[in-house]
Amino acid sequence: MDNISRLTAKRQYAIHDWQDRQLTGSLNGFSSHVERLGYGGQLEGHSGCVNCLEWSADGSLLASGSDDLSAIIWDPFLRKTVVQMPTGHTGNIFSVKFVPFSDNCHLLSGAEDGEVRLHNLRHLETTQAWGCNHKRVKRIATSSHKPHLCWSAAEDGCIRQFDIREPHTCQGESAAGCRNVLIDLKRTSGKPSDTIQCKCVAVNPVRSEQIAVGALDAFVRLYDMRMLSLDRSSKEPSNVVSPGCIGYFTPGQISNPYSTSSKRGYNTLATTYIAFNSEGTELLANLSGEHIYLYRLDSLRAPLRYFSSFSVKKDPSECEPVYMSIPSYAPRCNTTASAKNARTCTHTHTHARDFAKFSSPHTHVERLLCLSEEANISEEVVRLKEHGNMLYKEKSWTASIQQYSAAIDLCPQWHVLYSNRALAYFNRKWDGDFYASLRDSETALSLKPTHKKSLQRRIYCLHKLERLEEAERFLNCYREAFPGEEGEEDTHWGKYEMELRRAVTEAIAFTACRNGFGRHRSTNLMDWEVSKQYGAYDYQQRFCGHCNTHTDIKEASFLGERGQYVAAGSDDGNVYVWHKESGNLVRMLAGDESIVNCIQWHPSAPLLASSGIENVVRLWEPKPPGTNGLSQPQERVVTGADMFKSSQENQKRMKVDPFEVMLRRMGFQIRMSANQEGGGGEEGAEAASIDPMACRQS
Repeated sequence: MDNISRLTAKRQYAIHDWQDRQLTGSLNGFSSHVERLGYGGQLEGHSGCVNCLEWSADGSLLASGSDDLSAIIWDPFLRKTVVQMPTGHTGNIFSVKFVPFSDNCHLLSGAEDGEVRLHNLRHLETTQAWGCNHKRVKRIATSSHKPHLCWSAAEDGCIRQFDIREPHTCQGESAAGCRNVLIDLKRTSGKPSDTIQCKCVAVNPVRSEQIAVGALDAFVRLYDMRMLSLDRSSKEPSNVVSPGCIGYFTPGQISNPYSTSSKRGYNTLATTYIAFNSEGTELLANLSGEHIYLYRLDSLRAPLRYFSSFSVKKDPSECEPVYMSIPSYAPRCNTTASAKNARTCTHTHTHARDFAKFSSPHTHVERLLCLSEEANISEEVVRLKEHGNMLYKEKSWTASIQQYSAAIDLCPQWHVLYSNRALAYFNRKWDGDFYASLRDSETALSLKPTHKKSLQRRIYCLHKLERLEEAERFLNCYREAFPGEEGEEDTHWGKYEMELRRAVTEAIAFTACRNGFGRHRSTNLMDWEVSKQYGAYDYQQRFCGHCNTHTDIKEASFLGERGQYVAAGSDDGNVYVWHKESGNLVRMLAGDESIVNCIQWHPSAPLLASSGIENVVRLWEPKPPGTNGLSQPQERVVTGADMFKSSQENQKRMKVDPFEVMLRRMGFQIRMSANQEGGGGEEGAEAASIDPMACRQS
C-alpha cells in the first residue's frame, strides 16, 4: 500500500474527482483504523431520542435531528454546538440532509408531521415547507449532481420530488393535487393502501439518474429517473408496468411471491435503510426482522432456482417443471492481496489414492498439510479450516462460520471450505441460513461436481426450504449417480430419504384436497408486481448478528471511502462492524443503553458517529494499538466470546412474541427456550433478555 507522502504527491497531479477520492479512501479506509475503533466522546444538547445523523460534504459539521423537534449542527472535532435550529415541525424528526453546494448554510428536514422543510442556518429561519405527504416522512435524499432537487420517502407510498428554487404553498387536502410524485407504489402493487409504505430512498452518487426505494417489504426497487415523470398521487391500483423500473433486489429465499417467507417469526419484513457505496456499484439494505444484505449492481446475481417455467397467472404447481442450467458460482482468486497474504489457489479434485499416501505415521493435520502443499493451499488456510472444524464439533456454529469465511477469503477455490460452511449454516438455523447453505453447496459443486456431501446437502436445504419437488428430483438423480448406496431405514441417509419422500407425498395429497397449490401465501398483487418480485436479483453478501425489529429507522452504512466494511446499529444497543468481503463480524461497540439506530461514517476521516434512544451522539475513532487509551473507551468495546453471545441472543430476540414483551413490561419473568426453532440452535447460549423500549419510532 502506498504511503501518505506518495498518495499526496499523486493528488497534486489529479485531474479527475476519482483520483482525489482515491486519496481520501486510502486515508480513512485502513483496516487497522476500523478494527481499532473505540469511544471518542459524545455530543450533548438534545432532550429526546436522536433519530438521524448527517455529515456535511466536507466533513466539518455533523447534523442531527431529534424527538425534541430541533436540529443541531455540531463541530465534532471541538465537541460543541454550532447551531441549534428550531425546525417548526410538530412531530419527531426522522431525516436531515445538508443541501449540496450551499456552503453548509441550508438544511433539509423530514418529520412525523408529513412535512419536508428547508432551513437557513445562518438566519435561523425556515424558508420552505412542503406538506404534500399524507403520512410520516421517513427519509430524505439529495444528490450533488442535482443540488436544487431533493426527494422524500413517506408512508403514504410515494416518493416525491421537490425543487428548492420554486416556492410551494401546498397544505392539507390540497396536497392530493400536487404534481410532484415521482414514484407511487400504490399504482403497481395492488395491495391495500395502508400496507404500502415507503421507508427509505437513496440516489446513486455516481449515476445520479438511479434512485433506490425501500418499502414495507423485503424488496429494494431501483428506478431510472430519466424514464419517470412527475404526476399526482393515486389511490387506485393499476396494472400498468412502470417504465422506469430497472429491477428488484431481495434475498433469494424471499423472491418467490408464492413462498411462505414474507414473515420472520412475529415480525413483518421491511427495508428500513438503503445506501450506495461511493462508486455507485453496490447497494446495501437493512431488513427489519432479518439481516443486512449487499447487492452488486455491476454484477447482477440471479437467485438459485431449478425450474424455468413460471407464469404470474398460474400457481407454481400448474407449471411444468423444466430444469435450468445452474450458473457456475466458482469465485476467482483474490489477485489484489498484499504480498503478506499472496497465494495461489489451484486446488484440484482429491481422489482416494491421494489420501492413501498419508495413511501413517502422520497425524491428521500433517496429512492435510502435505496434501495442501500439493494443492497449493497455504498452511494458514488449513489452520483456519481445522479451527473451524473444532468449533463446529463444539456446536459453536457462528464462530466456525467465521473461520471458514476467513479461509474462503484467502482461498476462494477450495470446495471443502464451502461445503463445511454450508453444514455450519444448516445447523445454526438463523433466518436465511438454509438458503445460504444451499448457495454454498452449489458453489462447492461448481468447483467439484462429484462432491457427495455437497450433493446431499443441496437436497437437505431444498427440503428445509419447502422446495420438495426439487429436493425429490435431486434425490432421484443422486440415486442414479450412486446406485450402490441403499436407502435402508436403519441408516441416517435412508431415514432421511424416507422422510423426504413422505413429505412430498403429503404435499401432493394436500395440494389435491385443495384442488390446486395449497402452500402459496394469499396475495392480491398485480401480475407485473409478481413478475418483478419473482425475478428479483439475489444478494452478493449478507451480514448477520444484529437485531432490527423495534424501530423502522435503523441504518446500515459503508465504512471507508471504498466501503471495505459495513456497520449498523442494533436493538441490543451495540454497533456492529463487519468485513465486507468475508461477512465476518470484526468489531462491536456499546453505543446506547437501549437501541442504536443511526450510523454515519465521516466522508474523509476515520471517524464514526452513532445515535439512538439516548439523547446524545457518540463518536468513535481509532485508538492506539496495544494500549487501553483512555479509561472509558475499552468499557464500550465488546470483544471475544461476548460478540458471538450478543449475536446469538439477537436472533432469539427477533423471534419473541409481542405478547411476551408486554408481559415483561408488566414484570413477569419469561425465559425463551434455547433450542427454539430458528433461534440459533447453539448449545450453551442463554435466553435473550428483552429490554423495555424507552422510546419507539414506529
